[in-house]
Amino acid sequence: MVEWFYSTSIWITLPIFVGGFVVVSCLVVLALRPFVHRLVTDHKEWDRALAHVIGTFGIFFGILLALVALSVYENFAYARDTAVEEAGRVGTMYRATTLLDEQDGEPLRTAIDEYMHAVIELDWPDQRRGVLPASSDAQVDEIDELLSDIEAEPGHEQAAFQQVLATFDVFIESRRARIDATALELPILLWLVIWVGAAVNVVLLAFLDVRNPRLHLLMVGLLSLYIGLVIFVTADLDRPYAGSIAVGPEAFERVLEQVIEGE
Repeated sequence: MVEWFYSTSIWITLPIFVGGFVVVSCLVVLALRPFVHRLVTDHKEWDRALAHVIGTFGIFFGILLALVALSVYENFAYARDTAVEEAGRVGTMYRATTLLDEQDGEPLRTAIDEYMHAVIELDWPDQRRGVLPASSDAQVDEIDELLSDIEAEPGHEQAAFQQVLATFDVFIESRRARIDATALELPILLWLVIWVGAAVNVVLLAFLDVRNPRLHLLMVGLLSLYIGLVIFVTADLDRPYAGSIAVGPEAFERVLEQVIEGE
């Protein structure tokens, strides 16, 4: 079910998720209305107590949703920044290899080109499925071996080689951050709290003693619509590399097109 949510178009998941949330909320209201009408005897006392409960709960639930949404967006932004940073490091490293002798630089550039294709064509599909990618490990090991075999002459070549080494070290750190971001997601316990809060919110709205059923359903439907949208966006952003709002390999594709293949 979870994989279906992240692999299906937003034009399908959005109406199903939000529409289903609204429909369930309205059904709960319809089911509880007869019970509420029998239970309420003093309308003023009931409204006063219910207003206090809904107001207090609304503050805590609203703060929870806001903090969760902010946390999820920060994870998304982190994953996006690490991907952009890694792509930039690869471009810098590729340019630095042009300063080496042809016999040393050409194999490195070939390995970097293969690495970029592996990231775009193999790593990213794995990341969309929430799997830590390992397809590009072979290219990284090859680049590392090629660098260890280089014996740069003192002077200009040595300086160029040191630049490539420094860029490679930073690139490895950026790559590790990009891969680790694949596992970023909210804990199951936190999702449980969100869904329990959403259920409690619907029940409290159903306790409103509104005599006109259409007006009651309209009030509950509009509020449920907004809460459902917030939860949907939070769920969609929860996996940075999956869903309709996801970090894609565009940064790598630009570097591959403009820097590597554009040479």
